Amino acid sequence: MIAKNKPELLKINRQVLSDGTLQKLASERIGKNAKLLSDRELLASRRSVIKDSHSGKNIWIFGYGSLIWNPCFDFDMRIPAHLFGYHRRFCLSTTITRGSPENPGLVLGLDRGGSTKGILFRIPASIATKECDVIWKREMLNGAYEPTWVRAKIRDKKNLKALTFVIKRSHPSFVAPMSDEESATIIAEASGILGSNAEYLFNTEEALKHEGIYDYRLQKVSGLVKAYQKS
Repeated sequence: MIAKNKPELLKINRQVLSDGTLQKLASERIGKNAKLLSDRELLASRRSVIKDSHSGKNIWIFGYGSLIWNPCFDFDMRIPAHLFGYHRRFCLSTTITRGSPENPGLVLGLDRGGSTKGILFRIPASIATKECDVIWKREMLNGAYEPTWVRAKIRDKKNLKALTFVIKRSHPSFVAPMSDEESATIIAEASGILGSNAEYLFNTEEALKHEGIYDYRLQKVSGLVKAYQKS
């Protein structure tokens, strides 16, 4: 018997976001009770936060997960920051990027409570609108996040106003807190159009370590996934 070739994985980058490739592939496998935002809805959402006429002030974006290792947008500065009031958690079920309708995966979101260390990216005001359109096509694919203005603390205890993406607890894809063991089992088995869920976890863990950020809960889940894969 000749084995079927595995479908080629999509590499997420600025091009596949801008030309709609990610949206097209996502629409083919989104699953039941799920909906993608249209181009019109994405634009309306972005305009509600960043106007077309935006000028004068640079925009800071707070990244806490895959944005740290694969931002896909243009920026001119990145610095470590500490955000209070939200914590990083595997709280979003995905049937697209790192999971399938038959075997959903888990990706990170910011959920209320606690604090999170991450990276602030500065987008010059002159390109803010264009770059935020790219970000929206990545982060707001199915509207599971709420674009939220926050205050992030940087060196010298200075606070910067920044935009980040917080999980919508009312969204159908929201996942309530579960044990690390349950999260690890899901992540170890899931895979989507961007690759395995485990790869997403390992890449994020490595990127955080590179920035001097140690998320012990994420590291525990990572260890459990590696042990599961060896068993």
